[in-house]
Amino acid sequence: MASEVTANTFLATTGSPSDQKTTIFFISGNPGLIGYYHPFLSLLSKYLDESKEEYSPSLSSFQIYGCSLGGFEINKHQPSPPPNNGIDLSLEDQICFVQEKLAALMGDEGNGKGKGTMDAGARQKVILIGHSVGAYIAMEILRRHREESPESAFDIVGGAMLFPTVKDIAASPSGQKLTTLLSIIPHLAVVVSLLARLLTFLLPTSLLRSVVRLVMNDPPIHALDATCAFLKSRGGVRQALYMAADEMRTITSDKWSDDVWGAASAREPIAKLFFYFGRNDHWVADQTRDEIVAVRGQKGGQAGPNMVVCEEGLPHAFCLKHSDVMARKVAGMIKQIVA
Repeated sequence: MASEVTANTFLATTGSPSDQKTTIFFISGNPGLIGYYHPFLSLLSKYLDESKEEYSPSLSSFQIYGCSLGGFEINKHQPSPPPNNGIDLSLEDQICFVQEKLAALMGDEGNGKGKGTMDAGARQKVILIGHSVGAYIAMEILRRHREESPESAFDIVGGAMLFPTVKDIAASPSGQKLTTLLSIIPHLAVVVSLLARLLTFLLPTSLLRSVVRLVMNDPPIHALDATCAFLKSRGGVRQALYMAADEMRTITSDKWSDDVWGAASAREPIAKLFFYFGRNDHWVADQTRDEIVAVRGQKGGQAGPNMVVCEEGLPHAFCLKHSDVMARKVAGMIKQIVA
């Protein structure tokens, strides 16, 4: 499959065209524009390609794919609209949207069904990467896939969850602020989206870019472009806030069994998971993070997710100015998954 980088998709491959490919499937945070992650995914592809000689020949190459979440597409006519016609997609709608994208990419159009006779050894391999709420979506996709994996054309063999908001997001500093704001302005998504449309209508493009550059403290060009496109999109701002409100209601207690978390009791194939938490992450309360690490992290050499708390001061929105360091870290995680 040829490489492709657009406002709404990212696809790159490493190795030669004839190599067997392990698919790295990336799921963005909110707002769900893949344009924020183009440098990160490009660098990840570069670092994996540079170190491919470290892998066994059968796992030496990758295809790396990511796309914007539903309702965040930029200048794209969709012949078959996403759930709810692309308007006010809930977190559940996004999970289904991403699941369908993964199934289509892997040639499993039945969404994991209809390939029941395929031998497990012949299945393709997938590694999920989720950022922020993308990590929650990734965990839900892993759960649903494991429930139907005997009928699937692929196995999810691992995952890298970056600054994951997988539990009690409303307890985080930003979650508390958003919850309070939603209680004061119940229709926050509609109000803010109307203001954004008015702003982008009144301001010429050059002035809009200057305002965004000032507010974002001089972001790199890819983040500036993505943000301006997001603000000018038909429904992106409304979608982001509607989805954020649903995250506050949905991401509460731990919803997954030991089988999904990859504990010692999990059935084969066990998905090898990495969780990379921020220190003082405004979307993940410190207490929530510590509880996840204590309850779900590896203990005494037993199976379970490898959990790391960042000591380098990397921000939750790493994709703005810290793509290089995170691409190196994630490349290391992937090498351990396929080792």
